[in-house]
Amino acid sequence: MLWVEKPAPVPSGHKAKRRHAAGRYADIMRISLASSALATGLVAFAGTALPASAASGCSSDVFLVKGTSLAVELCAPPAAPRTGGKNPVTIVETLAAKGQPSLTRKVAFDAALGDETSRTIDDAPLQTLGIAGTLHMTIAYKSGAVRLEHALLVPGAIALK
Repeated sequence: MLWVEKPAPVPSGHKAKRRHAAGRYADIMRISLASSALATGLVAFAGTALPASAASGCSSDVFLVKGTSLAVELCAPPAAPRTGGKNPVTIVETLAAKGQPSLTRKVAFDAALGDETSRTIDDAPLQTLGIAGTLHMTIAYKSGAVRLEHALLVPGAIALK
């Protein structure tokens, strides 16, 4: 037989409500502290996993994928003035997982002219990083700056961002 304890009922009254609220506050603070520790660890990992980039057109994100930290850095070339026609852009993406060699790929597409944001889709296989699956990304580009807008782990359609 499985023994399950029922939580004690909260007595009515002002002091009892304060004790109950204090218990909830302590629980929230423990969760907050654990989240902060995890975020600090991921930021520290991201700083060591990818080379520091001085380019202002770069963005970086870190995700926890199947128990492995995955760092994604996207870098775009400086915006070149275009007067008409196409605006070809090549974005360099670097993916790294702790303990694995990094994966660097280039994504080329035609960006919109002017101040409009352009988007492209890219699928990066993660098997070489020791992670089963593919990272499906929506990449946004505008005037020499790039950012990862959405990230999805497939198969399974697990939303990362």
